[in-house]
Amino acid sequence: MDKLFGGKEMNKGKGGISILTQDEISRIDLTRNAFIMALISHINGEVWR
Repeated sequence: MDKLFGGKEMNKGKGGISILTQDEISRIDLTRNAFIMALISHINGEVWR
């Protein structure tokens, strides 16, 4: 990512996802949503049984 976008230590800042989405989605947003999606069967268990 640093080479592609001319940054330095991008993994310590907003991250590549923020750059690729023009700040529409942050790394934290992406991680939070992925975590919630992984827990869907536990959150809404009656649908999955």
